[in-house]
Amino acid sequence: MKTKEITIKFPPDDDAFFAELRKEVQGYFKSTNQNIYGNAWMYAKACALAAIYLAGYALPIVFELNATSVVLIYAFLGVWGVFLGVNVGHDAAHHALFQTRKYNDWAMHIFDLLGLSSFNWKNRHVSGHHVFSNIMNFDPDIQQSAVVKIFPQDRRRSFHKWQWLYMPFVYAIFIPRWVFYRDFKDVFYEKIGGFKNRPYPGYEVVKMVLFKLFYLGYLVFLPVALTDHGLMTFFWAFVALMVAGSATIVVVLLTTHMLDDSFFPDPDAEGMMPYSWAKHQMMTTSDYATENMLVSHLFGGFNHHVIHHLFQHVCHVHYPHLTRILIDVAARHDVVYRTKKRILPAMYSHFKLLYNNGLEPELLSHDF
Repeated sequence: MKTKEITIKFPPDDDAFFAELRKEVQGYFKSTNQNIYGNAWMYAKACALAAIYLAGYALPIVFELNATSVVLIYAFLGVWGVFLGVNVGHDAAHHALFQTRKYNDWAMHIFDLLGLSSFNWKNRHVSGHHVFSNIMNFDPDIQQSAVVKIFPQDRRRSFHKWQWLYMPFVYAIFIPRWVFYRDFKDVFYEKIGGFKNRPYPGYEVVKMVLFKLFYLGYLVFLPVALTDHGLMTFFWAFVALMVAGSATIVVVLLTTHMLDDSFFPDPDAEGMMPYSWAKHQMMTTSDYATENMLVSHLFGGFNHHVIHHLFQHVCHVHYPHLTRILIDVAARHDVVYRTKKRILPAMYSHFKLLYNNGLEPELLSHDF
């Protein structure tokens, strides 16, 4: 992925919106006598998520189950592993889970146990996406492959006309592509999007390989050794885990930045963006299903994504309260806050984006 040799810069905030928002957020924590990190509820939830994952994993080993049951349990593990990752690993990567940095670094290894390089995740997501959200050639979370055209200003290829139809099948391999291809590819790139990927420590390569071998070992080879099921049963169970996990993470992620009303602003020739940093976050980020507490807890606050981008070092358990503050402050300053009431309209909006971006410019329509 080739990037322009410019440095992205944001003009200073030219209004009182973000200043008032910060004051209101600080006032919330002071008035409730809380800090910005995880609380007892967050740590109890993290333990419960891990316990349920381990219990699900143990079922085929402890009990004599038929092959269909094993496959279904592994599909559940795929979904639940995503919940575990976005709740614990994601907050830890932002140093929002614990006040002590080393505890966050330890907790971030949940990604490694789920087959993903925690080092690469933090680089791409924190150093890349959060710095350059929705900026073409700079945001590595949004721009990953020429197979799909997300940025309206990107090059259109003839097959993009059909991307709204074929991308569900591509999304079904999102996690296996990440585990077995993207993590290894990242080792060889000096620059990924807008962030420098050097130096890349050699011990991180060794750690990544060992964790991926452990991941395959505990999910496939150890159960084969401990149960009466053969390799093919756990192969198909692993496939089910990968596909179910991919479907889940796609719903969690795609609905936050890649909708038909999302903005994808370009810098000028000197790298200056058209809007201040805070307004950029408001324009390029969307919320969904914020009133659904089950979604908020299982999705690790990803549905409160606007406030997350504005205050990335705050643990997600605080987001429902902070989102209400954000809505009030944005309304007072005539700043647009983007949200969808439910998940399905948000997913529809994503596929509407795919449809519109696949059309030839002269045929561009919003009739989807």
